[in-house]
Amino acid sequence: MKKKILIIGSSGYLGKKLKKKLKNKYKLISPSKKKIDIVNYDKIKKYFKVNPDLIINLSGQISANTKQMKNTILLGNKNLIKLCKKKKTKIFFLSTSLIYGYSKKKLLENSNKNPVDNYSKFKLMAEKEYLKSNINYIILRLCNIYNGKKNGIVKILIKSIKKNKRIQLTNKSVFRNYIHIDDAINIMCKMIEKNLKYKVYNLGFENIKLLEIIKYLEKRLKKKINYFDKNLVLNKIPSQKIYLGRIFNEIKYKPKKDIKTYILKKYLNEFKFS
Repeated sequence: MKKKILIIGSSGYLGKKLKKKLKNKYKLISPSKKKIDIVNYDKIKKYFKVNPDLIINLSGQISANTKQMKNTILLGNKNLIKLCKKKKTKIFFLSTSLIYGYSKKKLLENSNKNPVDNYSKFKLMAEKEYLKSNINYIILRLCNIYNGKKNGIVKILIKSIKKNKRIQLTNKSVFRNYIHIDDAINIMCKMIEKNLKYKVYNLGFENIKLLEIIKYLEKRLKKKINYFDKNLVLNKIPSQKIYLGRIFNEIKYKPKKDIKTYILKKYLNEFKFS
C-alpha cells in the first residue's frame, strides 16, 4: 500500500513541482488553499482522519499582511504540532535560511540566529515550537530557489540584459545561497525516502554574490549589465553563506544546476527565439 502524504501549500511555487514528483510513488492528499486553513484547528483536523503517514507544510510564505502571515506561520504550526502529537504523524516544516540574518561565517544548522524581518522572525518562532515538541519532525531551512519562470533573479537579470534595464543591488558584497527548484525537489524526495539522522537541515547549494553572477554574464556575453549599488549596511540585511555538508553527505546527492550557467543558457535560448 502506498504511503499517504498530506501536502499543505500544494498549489504554490514549490508545491506544484513536489506534487508532480511524488504522485506516482505516494498517495497524495493536496487540498487547495481555499479548502484548507491550518489556522483553524477544526478545519485542519478533518485531514488527519485519513491518517497520513507524512505531512509536508509548505504554507506561510512572505505576505504584506503581517497579521495573517504570523497566524499562518505560528498558530498554524502550533495546530499541526498538536494534531501530529495526537496521531503520531511525521511532519516536514519548511522554514528559511533567512532566520540566520547577517553573518560573515559559513552557517551551520546550530549557528546563531538573527532574523531581520517579520517573515524570518515568525519562521524562527515556529521552529522553536517544533524544537520543544516531542513529535517526529524535520525542519528544512530553505535558501533562495530559482527556476526562471517566477519573477525572481533569473527573470530580472535576463530582462536587464535584453532591455538594458538597471537593476539595484542592496550591497555588492552581499552573499546569497541559491538552488534550482529541480535540485531542491530531488533533495526533498530523497529526504522523504530516508530515515534521517537529524531534526534540522539547511537546504540550498551555491553561496555567491549577485555581482559575481553579473560579472560572469558580462564576460561571457561581452555586454555590460546596468546596475546600481544601494550600498545598504551589511548587518541590516541577510548576507550569508550556508553550509550544506549535513544534507549532502547524508543523502549522497550533489545538485546538478549552477545559477551562472543556468542564466546564461536561459538567456541565449530566449535570445535565439526572440
